[in-house]
Amino acid sequence: MVQKLQSKGKITLIVSLIIVFGLFFRIGLDKVFYEGPNGAITPPIDAKDEADRLIQIASQNFFYHEFDQAVENYKKAIALFEERKNFKRAARTYESIGDIYKFAHKLKETKNAYLSAVEYHQKLQDKIGEGRAMKKMGEFYMEHSDFDKAGEWLGKAVRQVQGTKPHIVKAKIYETQGHYFLKTEQFSRALEAFLQVKATFEKIGYPLGYDNISPMIHKLKRQQKDNAT
Repeated sequence: MVQKLQSKGKITLIVSLIIVFGLFFRIGLDKVFYEGPNGAITPPIDAKDEADRLIQIASQNFFYHEFDQAVENYKKAIALFEERKNFKRAARTYESIGDIYKFAHKLKETKNAYLSAVEYHQKLQDKIGEGRAMKKMGEFYMEHSDFDKAGEWLGKAVRQVQGTKPHIVKAKIYETQGHYFLKTEQFSRALEAFLQVKATFEKIGYPLGYDNISPMIHKLKRQQKDNAT
């Protein structure tokens, strides 16, 4: 009996470890593909750089729902980035401020932060960054069921990244627009958007992405075929 229990305990431990390591592996892949060298990835806890420490503290503030302190620390980090002329990280950090405000349900502040990010990326002529910030605006409006505004911003995001090289952000913009089309029952346009997602994932060599999107594409194609008959 004891041996059986020990055996079951070992099996449970092994399964748990497989799940945990699988999750870490997936998160690791996402970081590789989602973030560029200037992305606002949360630095390690023992970061030596002052700006990185501020971002780390801000992420801790967010975890404890200390939203005002988080924004304050992000703004301090932005000041340091601007002083060093690392404007890409400054722009990216404005997006993080928008994320904080969105989570805190501060609607006006959310829009202002995302707009600041859009304008900042625009000045840098960073089309991928600008498209990502526009996508965040679209998601914000979609979450508040303002589908006209959501469609407007997601359309801007798509136009912004057209002609750019394949990039994970580009794929995520198409994916968000696809979900917008689903919500607004524009199924043929949703299929077109998801096909763009899959093609972009294939070009950047991200199998996890197109494996996840393929069932949606098959479902929409089957639905389209059924409606035609």
